Amino acid sequence: MFRTSNALRALAALLLLFIAAAPLRAADDLDEGRFELKYGKDFPFTGGRVDVDHRFGTLTVRTHSEATVEVRATIRSSDPEIGKRIHIVAGSSASGVSIRTEFPELHNFHGNISYSVDMSVTLPANAPLRAQNRFGNIDARGLAATSTLGNSQGSIRVDDSRGPLTLTNSFGAIEATDTHGELAVTNSNGSVTVRTVDGALSVSNRFGNIVVSDVQRGATITNANGNIEAMDVTGGLKASTSFGNVRASTVSGNADVTSVNGRIDLSNVTGSATLRDTFGTAKVDSVRGSLTVNGENASVDAKTIGGSVRIDTTFGSITVQNAGAATITDANGNVKASDINGTFNAENRFGSVHAERVRGSADVRNANGTVTLQEISGGAKVSTSFASVFLDGIGGAVDVDNSNGAISVRGLRGGCHPVSLETSFSSIKVAVPGEVGYDLNARTTFGHITSAVPVTTNAAREDSLVGTIGRGGCRLDLRSSNGNITIERE
Repeated sequence: MFRTSNALRALAALLLLFIAAAPLRAADDLDEGRFELKYGKDFPFTGGRVDVDHRFGTLTVRTHSEATVEVRATIRSSDPEIGKRIHIVAGSSASGVSIRTEFPELHNFHGNISYSVDMSVTLPANAPLRAQNRFGNIDARGLAATSTLGNSQGSIRVDDSRGPLTLTNSFGAIEATDTHGELAVTNSNGSVTVRTVDGALSVSNRFGNIVVSDVQRGATITNANGNIEAMDVTGGLKASTSFGNVRASTVSGNADVTSVNGRIDLSNVTGSATLRDTFGTAKVDSVRGSLTVNGENASVDAKTIGGSVRIDTTFGSITVQNAGAATITDANGNVKASDINGTFNAENRFGSVHAERVRGSADVRNANGTVTLQEISGGAKVSTSFASVFLDGIGGAVDVDNSNGAISVRGLRGGCHPVSLETSFSSIKVAVPGEVGYDLNARTTFGHITSAVPVTTNAAREDSLVGTIGRGGCRLDLRSSNGNITIERE
């Protein structure tokens, strides 16, 4: 019995050893079947350009101070026959150095086959470069001449380049850092990231986000189906996208931003700003120059604008704070303005208008919306319908034309200024200051007139009151139909 147990244990140990060793032998057999070949050649560079046409593998580009182009590569294949038919063709001539990879056409091979060529090219720093890759990444550093890099399916990364640089890709990310010269980037399906460019920058993309920072000579960015983020741009910014948001901050120069079906966030612009937005929201903070916004189905929020403001939108609210002279046009949205350093002009429909602390005159044309004006240093002119008008603290002439809405005026200041209020199917209420005299002409139909201040008159009726308040001198015309008129002491 003892011998049998020992024999069984020995047999089990041998079986486990066999099972454990079997995969190792299979892996060794697989490695033995793979093909790998090292390639290395140096070519003299006497001028011209370095051309690289590469496929199916990574491409690494570096520079040195020598007048040679060094090519190093590793050819790999899961099938030795295929690996032997992969070639690197390179040579030098008076026009430069050309390098390309050649692969066999595969028609009769079946099963899982893999092959690749990982290539490294070291060229003189001042040598112009044109490099193209397909199905592999590109990594370049230290380029110091005009360079053009393109890819079809794989990423592109370039660091510390000098001279004009052009990057093009179809399916893959593009990243450029520390570019000393002009940079042009075109992508189709992949993200774009650019950091530190001391030349002009242009970026175009589709189906991917764009992030740009620290640009010294202006940036032009065009995108579709992706967001744009631009920070620290000197020399002006022009950015446009669709189905994506735009966020830009710290622009030294003018900013021109367009978004379709997306949000715009713009801040810290030393020049003027022009925005176009549809089906989104535009938010602007701190523009030293003027601001122009054209929107459609978009709300607008702007504050701290050093110059004039002109905003035109539909189906969205408008808010303006701490700005220069403002001209606002809206439809189907509310308008709110405060701390305006200049005239205020607004036109709206189906929405309210509210303005306060305007250092200038106010002119509002509205329909189907309430108008409220407070602390206006100049005159106020208002026309609206089917809504009320509230004026408080007007420092100039007052002219209100309303229909189917009440009018309330108080806080008149600034001495003698004419006041004209007219409405229908609603009431008028006005409070006059005690130190100003008025020539009163108040008339109504289907209503009555009451006055809490003394009026000198020879003809007073319930529906009309003509006379003087105090010493007279300022025109006070009040007209209503189907509504009462009330005169109060301020």
